Amino acid sequence: MLVVLGLASCAIRKYVPEGKAILTDYEIINDSTHYNISKSEVSNYVIQKPNKNIFGWLPRVWVYYKTLDKTDKSFYRWINKNFGVEPVYYNSVLTADSKRQIENYLNNTGFFKSRVMATKIDKNNRATVVYRIIPAKPYTIREVDKKIYDSAVSKEISKIDNDLVVKSGDNYNVFTMDKERDLITTHLRDNGYFFFTKDYILYEVDTNLRQNKADVTLLIDGKKHDKYFINKVFIYPDYNIKTANTIVNDTVPYTFSLRKKDPEYRFDFIYGNNPKVHLKTFNQVIQIHPGEEFSQKKVSQTYGALGSLKLYRLSNISFDTVPSDNDSVKLLNCIITLQKDKIHHYNIQLEGTNSGGDLGALGSLSYRNNNIFRGSEALRITLKGGFQAQRVDEYFIQEGMFNTKEFGVEASIIFPRFLSPIPLHRFVIEYQPRTMLLTSYNMQIRPLYSRYIMTASFGYNWRSSNTVEHFLTPINLNTVKVLPTELFAYVLNYETNQRIKDQYTDHLILGLNYSFIFNNQIVRKNNDFFYFKFDFETSGNVLSLFNETPIITTSSDNYHEILGIRYAQYIKYIFDLRFYHYFRNRNMLVLRFMYGQGVAYGNSIDLPFERSFYAGGANGMRGWQFRNLGPGEFKNEYGLNLEHIGDMQLESNIEYRFPIYSFFKGAMFMDVGNIWTLTDNESFPGGQFKFDKFYKQLALDAGLGLRLDFSFFLIRFDVAAPLCDPAYDEGKRWRISKLQWKDVVWNFGIGYPF
Repeated sequence: MLVVLGLASCAIRKYVPEGKAILTDYEIINDSTHYNISKSEVSNYVIQKPNKNIFGWLPRVWVYYKTLDKTDKSFYRWINKNFGVEPVYYNSVLTADSKRQIENYLNNTGFFKSRVMATKIDKNNRATVVYRIIPAKPYTIREVDKKIYDSAVSKEISKIDNDLVVKSGDNYNVFTMDKERDLITTHLRDNGYFFFTKDYILYEVDTNLRQNKADVTLLIDGKKHDKYFINKVFIYPDYNIKTANTIVNDTVPYTFSLRKKDPEYRFDFIYGNNPKVHLKTFNQVIQIHPGEEFSQKKVSQTYGALGSLKLYRLSNISFDTVPSDNDSVKLLNCIITLQKDKIHHYNIQLEGTNSGGDLGALGSLSYRNNNIFRGSEALRITLKGGFQAQRVDEYFIQEGMFNTKEFGVEASIIFPRFLSPIPLHRFVIEYQPRTMLLTSYNMQIRPLYSRYIMTASFGYNWRSSNTVEHFLTPINLNTVKVLPTELFAYVLNYETNQRIKDQYTDHLILGLNYSFIFNNQIVRKNNDFFYFKFDFETSGNVLSLFNETPIITTSSDNYHEILGIRYAQYIKYIFDLRFYHYFRNRNMLVLRFMYGQGVAYGNSIDLPFERSFYAGGANGMRGWQFRNLGPGEFKNEYGLNLEHIGDMQLESNIEYRFPIYSFFKGAMFMDVGNIWTLTDNESFPGGQFKFDKFYKQLALDAGLGLRLDFSFFLIRFDVAAPLCDPAYDEGKRWRISKLQWKDVVWNFGIGYPF
């Protein structure tokens, strides 16, 4: 394949028009070893960017040339658009413009009178441009001064003197000055200066040519800048733009206090019909209060808090100036309009399943009420059901084709406020946390056993910035009750492998969960972004404090139990890092790395079955069936009906996504990874993690995907083949030359895998 791509790239020479050369690369060289100039920053000012290549190969340009004269046919037009790329020909005008841009950048960063030389290197109809920078000695800042004619503004800025970034001894830098203008403007607008903008801030620079020094003076124009205070806050809790000018509204004053020791605030609610929402809902949400200084930060926080109210789909905050009896006090009225969303939502989902070759179907019916207690609390109730034709060992009796059934109900309520016996007033105002309650009951009927699972949790969710989100669940309860059939109970009784027995044993999980999420994606913009998630979970530690009390009993095998059920004790964490890179024409490359580990201790020998790691299936290591890879080099020589689980997981994925036609999208991907046990385990011989062996036990698959993207809903079909299988002996693990159709794994999923 690589040879073909290389030959194809070389063959593009005959398509290059006479007198032109394809721009394949550019280089930035700094002639000085004394002055550090960021090449990545300089590259931003190179206007003409070359075609992307793979070690000099240009396969996409070749595809463009080969299909260009056939684009009257839809198939070739599709190939040209999605797999080809138009060549970038060297342009001397753009090169000269780039040279000037780089020189301007050097001037703006203090390297006045530096020179930039642009040289074109031609070879085989290809061009490389070398931008050679010959930097002059940079100007450094000798003294920094301020001339602020408004004494009140000067006093306000002095509060952030230590945060200002233009400092004596640093290189002269226009970009640093602009950053400081933003910093000062933000501070002033957060402290009452409603009409202040960065345009009022200028810098006067006096240079000493002999010493390459510059004296910088921060100037704020001579006009007086007024500080504004909030006069009244008007809230329209049921605003409708179509009837805003026709409906007769009433004004309802509402007073409240956030804490007993705090002053009372007043909001004026304006509505015609009953808005069907408690006015106290807005106590913590709206942070703009009468009598306080205008603050842009509080406006932004209020927008964020209003966005978490499921009752509303749109919100708008505006300000009007109002006359004051005292000319020295400037006043603003705040107007907040809220447009409601639908209160009741219904959703039905149906999907086919393929778990280890066992076919089935799942369905769910969901109902959501966005205002269940008239405080924008979101209630969600989901009913689930499904069936599957699951294979069992020959000596077990199988009744009917669909011998596996599952039924469940889940209910959750999200409160748009902080419910806690500890007030944490500052935390609540700053981050607007939400409170989440969840409970569920699930019944699984299998050929060999029935399993009953009940969960209940209480936790919080909040954002500490636009890119960081936290989930803390201090109470997370999970109980599992297993009722094996009489024959299966007999088999389990003689099973010597404790890990297998634990999969079908009653247990209880009571612990704490925490998740940290970083995501710098900009919605509706095709910019590269990172996603990082850290999950931490622990169980059994609080219960262990009561081991010697009547609350906890001890079983005959010396394990501690509560209400007759053994509780699990473990710690578990997962790191998940992803990078999303956009190309032109809505193509995307996704890279993912994931590492997780769990350790059982105290009252547990192994991780609970549902908390163990697994590999294979629709969302990872797609060349293997669900829970059918690993751990380590485990072979399952006897073909036991065994779900492969482990104590740690290492996985990495690469996926290239591209549009096909309309809502049809495609993907090419590779997955590498495995799971391992931390200790030698007779259930999975060869499954223990060892530093000198684990890299030899990494599995590898590759495949293609078809996605039906309906914007609000995505259906995914992936087909993959195992290329390297650690279940085989060393020297026989690469399976590329031995692949058969039966080795190909078909996966079905809803949404992207990552």
